[in-house]
Amino acid sequence: LARVLHTHFYSRRARMPSYKLTYFDVRGRAELARILFHYTNTPFEDIRLKREEWQQLKATGKAPFGLLPILEVDGTVISTSVAIVTYIAEVTGLTSDTPLERARGNMMMDGLHDVVDAFISKYFIEKDEEKKAELVTNFIDKVVPPWVEKFEALFKQNGGGDGWFVGSKVTCVDFAIFNLFDSLSSFLQKDINLLLPKDKAPKLVALVERVKALPTLAAYLEKRP
Repeated sequence: LARVLHTHFYSRRARMPSYKLTYFDVRGRAELARILFHYTNTPFEDIRLKREEWQQLKATGKAPFGLLPILEVDGTVISTSVAIVTYIAEVTGLTSDTPLERARGNMMMDGLHDVVDAFISKYFIEKDEEKKAELVTNFIDKVVPPWVEKFEALFKQNGGGDGWFVGSKVTCVDFAIFNLFDSLSSFLQKDINLLLPKDKAPKLVALVERVKALPTLAAYLEKRP
């Protein structure tokens, strides 16, 4: 049966919507949504499907585009990880304060997606293990470094890179940066320092450490599957 993980937190509001997040029993495209929910102590139902269970759900047409993750908000379904994360950030107060800051944040979120999307699609299509290994090596050695350089430069434009990525408070973007490198490290089974070297991106490395140390997030990271 699908593994369902329930979070039990006291709500900051008298009435919150019922949230049900459905994905596979991996981190993948649902992990950032889980991180935002846990950081903000927002109760949600974390449904983790096995592959055969997904085929059954897919046949019902419940997933609008035939893809996971999906988020149900009081029964209304939201599809695609970008839409889900954007919604969660808005309802939990993890968006920036001004339109310009939000635009900068969205720019960064798009950049983070660009880093991995082409690689992931090629990786899962490729069946030859040697070629897969070559894809990983090329990704780490050739693809990631220029993006890290760009991200570090952008981060320094906000207060020298000593706080949060946009504005003066933690937002969804900060969690997205942490999640990208943390998830890549886990997926590729490579040390995160190989992907995000301190001598090349000291400000980003410090940001990732700040995010990881946030108490409610740290509690989730310690126990997550």
